[in-house]
Order: sequence, then structure tokens, then C-alpha cells
Amino acid sequence: MNINFTKEEYLLLLDIIYIADWILHAHSTGGKRSETKDYSALFQKLIIHAKELGCSELIEFSELTQDYVLTDDFEERSAALDYLDEFEGVSFWDELISRLAMRDALIELKVSSAHEVPSEELFTALEKTEEYWSKEFETFDLSRIYLNKGQSSILH
Repeated sequence: MNINFTKEEYLLLLDIIYIADWILHAHSTGGKRSETKDYSALFQKLIIHAKELGCSELIEFSELTQDYVLTDDFEERSAALDYLDEFEGVSFWDELISRLAMRDALIELKVSSAHEVPSEELFTALEKTEEYWSKEFETFDLSRIYLNKGQSSILH
């Protein structure tokens, strides 16, 4: 199979690959993840063509990792980091609201696990607590969030 890309299309493809690679590896510890090796191999197969499309300044060979990586120049020119920042910001608030809502719904229902109550009852409680936390953060951001220091001894 042969696929032809314009330089502009290839740059968009690099953005997409960068975003996907970042999602797969940004939070991993201990080096390369064996379960994502096929994704990494495809990433390598695609970025190596940067030179052919007149984008050689966007990639370089890393002696440390023994593969091609995108350069700082790529990161400065690409919109990918802006999309990742936006994604992380929205994900942060969604996850925080979701976790606080679940905690509070379980407290309100006087159970320790979501499996202990009928789904409809849980969803009703979650809807109420999610609405509460959404309004809280929309209005006050994190300014009214404090650690309950009375329970800090649990951590130590």
C-alpha cells in the first residue's frame, strides 16, 4: 500500500501521532512499556519519513533511547501541546468532580461501595452531587478546598 501525503498533511499526522504517543507514555514510569511496543514501532515508522517531506528539523535520533524523537522545534511549532493542555485541564475537572461526587453519594447513601445500592438510586445521588461540585468549582475554582488535617495521621 502506498499513501501520499502533502507536507501539511504529514505535519497534521505528526501532531496526531505525538498526541497518541503522549497519552500512551507521558505518565509511565520505568522506561518503555512492552504492551505499547507496536504503537511505538508505528510511530517510528511514520516519523522517519520527516526528512523525505522536508521536515528534517522536526526529528532527531536519540542515542539514549536508540530511536527517533520529535525535536523541541516540533513542539514549538505544533498545536498538539495546546490540545493536550486543553484535554488535561478538562480531564482534571471532570475526574475531580466525578471522584468527589462518588465519595459524597456513597456517604449520603450510607454505603461503602457503589455495588451496595441499586443503580437508579446511585445515579440519582451522583447527579445531585456532581451538580453540586460542578457549581462549586465553576464559582470558586479550588479556593474553598482544604485538606481535613484531622485525618492526616492516616497518611503517616
